[in-house]
Amino acid sequence: MQDLLAVAFTVSAALSATTALIAWHHRRATPAATALAGVCAALALWSAGNAPVHLHLPVLVHRSATYVTFVGVLGCVVGLHLLARTIDDPHHRPTRRQVAVLTGVPLLVLSAVATDPWHHLFFTSTGYVGDPPHFAVVYGPLFWAHTAWCYGVLAVGVGHLVRAWRRSHAVVRRQVTSVLVAASAPLLGNVVNISNPHLFTGQDITPLCFTVTALVSARAVLRQGLLRVVPVAREAVLETVADAVVVVDAGGAVVDVNAAGRAMLAGARPDLPDPVGLPARSFLSARALAELPGGHARYGVEYVPGLHLDVRITALTDDRDRSLGRVVVARDVTDQVETHRHLQEQLALVERLRAQLQEESVRDPLTGLHNRRFLEPAFEAALEAAAREGTPLGVLVLDVDRFKAVNDTHGHAAGDEVLVAIARTLARTVRLEDTAARTGGEEFVVLLPGADEPAVRERAEELRVACARLAVPVGDGRVVRPTVSIGTAVHPGHPGHGADARSLLAAADRALYAAKAAGRDRVVAAGGLPEPAGTG
Repeated sequence: MQDLLAVAFTVSAALSATTALIAWHHRRATPAATALAGVCAALALWSAGNAPVHLHLPVLVHRSATYVTFVGVLGCVVGLHLLARTIDDPHHRPTRRQVAVLTGVPLLVLSAVATDPWHHLFFTSTGYVGDPPHFAVVYGPLFWAHTAWCYGVLAVGVGHLVRAWRRSHAVVRRQVTSVLVAASAPLLGNVVNISNPHLFTGQDITPLCFTVTALVSARAVLRQGLLRVVPVAREAVLETVADAVVVVDAGGAVVDVNAAGRAMLAGARPDLPDPVGLPARSFLSARALAELPGGHARYGVEYVPGLHLDVRITALTDDRDRSLGRVVVARDVTDQVETHRHLQEQLALVERLRAQLQEESVRDPLTGLHNRRFLEPAFEAALEAAAREGTPLGVLVLDVDRFKAVNDTHGHAAGDEVLVAIARTLARTVRLEDTAARTGGEEFVVLLPGADEPAVRERAEELRVACARLAVPVGDGRVVRPTVSIGTAVHPGHPGHGADARSLLAAADRALYAAKAAGRDRVVAAGGLPEPAGTG
């Protein structure tokens, strides 16, 4: 048994020394590496001090080895405490009081061990016992005080590990769990060793148990990246970004919320307690917790009235592609949304104004009917449609009779009222597909798609009668009863009418003059007139 334990201690010392060198080499990569290097270096001394215990060496040599052992014990305890504090808070720096406690007590213990031959308060007795003989010690009161202090320091460290486990999320929780489980091994080994010192022929197996702790911690710190990415990134990135960040574990529980997220939730959902630990569904929508095809999702949402968010979701997986949860990043885009809405309103207003200006540019400002600018392309389009569909197109040219006399007798304002009244009559009479326009002065033109000569004659007569029934007030109780003369033309019709808009208008205009010459207040069709000179 003694030979086997000697080999185990030697291997433990070698492993611990090697791990200490590796950890020290990586001290700039993670804040936990320095503390881990100290733990492993102290553990190497502890194991090395226990290795020669089975050898029959002078008592002074064994006492010297025991002194080295206690340097390792104390260094290991202090190092594990600092490692646990660093895992709990990567930015932890010991205060002066903590430095005094963590260095002052070990110095007192080492002084007590060095001077024990004169007071025997640390070891009641030391020497060789048993067959075969082995070096053994009987512990004194200062040893038990030292042991209580070590347990206390380790207990505080375990408390920090537990707090780190509770505050961490799935990405690092399993790593902290492995360190916690490994930390229990030396505690159990030490309890067994102290309660039954003869179980392993007086050998202290605690450093062997600590070797397990050191190796597991080294794997978590150096191989799995504990403290290298998540906590450091959280402090350096998450707490400084303006976006709200919520981390949800695979079970749907909130495990982390950055400062911006807490501030946003405090304003939007003041009814919520501390979000960490709550089910994510208590303040995240079903959409935010839905499946993530491709591992990503992005959408916009009005989280509460007046708060618009741009939400991005990313799945978290381990190296085996197992789900660890998700990260929900929400950016307040209320200002952008309001700016966009305002811009859209401005664009809509500009479009309405443009349409209004365009409409006004083709409208007669006095009567509200279309003007000549609109009539010309409308006439061409109506002719093209008639030719394409093989349908007729009727044209009316209407002129107010004796309009100059109205202006001269009653004033131009009265003349305007007469024009407006006739325009309203036209607007009430025309169909949706018809076009009525004021082409200048007291002259109006009406296009009648699909109307043949009889229909055109009938529509023109209806307009003439409707206008003749008007009684337009012109002030001082006086009224004007206007009449109109109308000339009509139809395409296709009489060969002399021509096939274009100008020729058709000219034909209707000649018919209008014929109506005027015949005594006014009547309708004359161009088809009943002789062909103009030069058309035969």
